[in-house]
Order: sequence, then structure tokens, then C-alpha cells
Amino acid sequence: MKSSGPSNAAPLVLAELRRGETCVVDGLAPAGLGTTAEEGDSMLARLRDLGFIPGAHCEVIARMWFGGDPIAVRIGGSTFALRRAEAAAVRITRVVPVALAAGAAA
Repeated sequence: MKSSGPSNAAPLVLAELRRGETCVVDGLAPAGLGTTAEEGDSMLARLRDLGFIPGAHCEVIARMWFGGDPIAVRIGGSTFALRRAEAAAVRITRVVPVALAAGAAA
């Protein structure tokens, strides 16, 4: 899907996106990951290893009904299931499809 690029909206986290929305990863932040600093660092390293690095494009493929946990996310050529806490650690910028961006500008 072609996009107009990142929007100028307020900072978001991946956990806030709906099914079908796309985004660009801005970075990672330890938002309540684990009970210790080591657990949080370990989870951030796992997310980086999965491809959640600045500039990576991703799409929310599916969400569970109650509580939205887990979230299925496609990044690169792979699809991963993330818990809400993990998705909340991924800082993103929503990508607006060109057709929607053109309609909003009109």
C-alpha cells in the first residue's frame, strides 16, 4: 500500500493501532516491561531482534476481542503475536494511506 509518509500526529504506541492500520517504528521504550530492569532490557532486545527498529514499517494484522491481547503484527516479511505490554513499548508514527491523506487535504 502506498502511503503519504508519517503524519504529524502526537506520539503513539503500537498497542493503540487498529487492525489494518500501518505505521513506522520510531523507537522502543520500556513501558512496564517486566518487573525488573533486566527483564525490561531483555524484552526490548527481543523486540529489536524481531525487527522493531526505527524506520521499520509494520501493520496490525489482527487483534483479539477482549482486551486486544495478543496483537498480530507484520513487520518485514514476518508476522508476530505481541502482548499489549510489548506492543506498548513500540513507539510509532501512523502512516496514512494516500487516498485518505488526499481526502483530508481537500
